[in-house]
Amino acid sequence: MDKNIQKETFHLEFTIKKLKKRLEDRQKEFNGVTLQLNQALSENEKLKRQLRKYEKPKDEYDYSWSWISKIVFLVAQAKKPLRSAEIISVLRVREPDLNLKASKEKFLSAFLNVAMQHQRLIPYKLKGVRGNYYCLPEWINGGGELLPEMRKHIY
Repeated sequence: MDKNIQKETFHLEFTIKKLKKRLEDRQKEFNGVTLQLNQALSENEKLKRQLRKYEKPKDEYDYSWSWISKIVFLVAQAKKPLRSAEIISVLRVREPDLNLKASKEKFLSAFLNVAMQHQRLIPYKLKGVRGNYYCLPEWINGGGELLPEMRKHIY
């Protein structure tokens, strides 16, 4: 009986050693792959930064502008009043950082409010439409009304 127990114990100890060795090998392999992945991710970030530095869109859009300047530029480029949802859809294409935000509407709202405070954008409320259209100051006449040529763009 002792021999059987010794054999079984020896067999189990041998199996445990084999499993520990396989686990160590897998751990080394995993650590190597993790290191490669981290290197690839950091290189990818570095290349993205370099690309942004040298990328110059044809329309003179500048990634280093403040969010307010970017929003005003996009409204001016659209050549018509835009709602916040339209601004978000245009910004999402140009600004990958915006996609990381949990609430794009809340994020944009803060910048729209500052732009309105500094009168870089003027809100225009159209009856029957929820929310505002954001306009450049030169699109608004002295009475606070939207110019007719701009008004026709939002219908």
